[in-house]
Amino acid sequence: MLTLSQIAGGFEKLLARLPGPIRKPVEREWRPIQELFLSRRAPRLLVIGESRTASEWVRAAFQMDEGTVEAGVGPWLNYRHRGKIEFAIASTEHEALTAILSAEPDILVSVTGKEPFNAELLKATRGLAAETYPKAPPIIAVAENALAVQEMVNADSGLRLAVEAAFEITRREAILAAIAQKLPLEARLEFARVSGEKSVQTEIAAMLTRSTTAVCTAIGAQPIPLADFPILTSLQVLMVSGIIHATGREWSGRLARDFLGALGANLGIGFLLREGARAAVKLLPLWGNVISGAVAGAGTYAIGRAATAYFIEGLSMTEARRRFKRSKKEKRPPELPG
Repeated sequence: MLTLSQIAGGFEKLLARLPGPIRKPVEREWRPIQELFLSRRAPRLLVIGESRTASEWVRAAFQMDEGTVEAGVGPWLNYRHRGKIEFAIASTEHEALTAILSAEPDILVSVTGKEPFNAELLKATRGLAAETYPKAPPIIAVAENALAVQEMVNADSGLRLAVEAAFEITRREAILAAIAQKLPLEARLEFARVSGEKSVQTEIAAMLTRSTTAVCTAIGAQPIPLADFPILTSLQVLMVSGIIHATGREWSGRLARDFLGALGANLGIGFLLREGARAAVKLLPLWGNVISGAVAGAGTYAIGRAATAYFIEGLSMTEARRRFKRSKKEKRPPELPG
């Protein structure tokens, strides 16, 4: 079984041989896959607030009794459980500066318990980050009284546009989902793995399915019979493996292959669908490649939906097969523009 790097390398060689009009849109759809998997890294969360309150929130949000916390760079700590996140806690401007000079935070999480909301510390921290790095990080506010914090944010011109949302401290799933949406793409996979939140994993699976479907549709539409079949299969295995990996499991091309076989989307069936579509439209040369590309895209989309159902939603293989068959008939993402 090819490794992730080998699959990516093979596809990028193919990209270089595609005609210019199709190469650019395919590269655009390939880029999220690159960032999610090939450029992936641990997300960095700088938690702002009273030390004890902030520490308790971090431990509860990421269920840290299940993993290990170890020293990182400067005040940053590494939490490892299925994946890895980096976090630092700052209750003073000096602590915030020390953390920011050690590493660029992806996001600021303001945590407020019974103590007053510290707007000045939050603004100072964001200002320090903006002075040190190209852009200021977004802010998610977490509080025992989120409504009161939101009102104070709305009344503060320095925070009104910087704070994305304020959540009650007990709304763990919503908080983690909001953080995931504001993270750079390359940091989302590790966040999904560590958090274990299905909503975060589902969003990654949907993004991966859409991009892979668009790429396979474009490749399938090219007039290169047989030659594109291995790369289409490899991309589908890559997609399923990525969905599996987002759940916290280790990268496994073999598990993806076994799933495709159990689903009924094995190489033989895929080949027959792929080449059967071409044979059926020999008399329509102007439309043949478009139809063939649609077949490749439909199959890829259905596989992604079924994999999400089985590995993330926890449905049975029987139910995943139903999702696979039903999804082939659904309206799918549009083909790439020329």
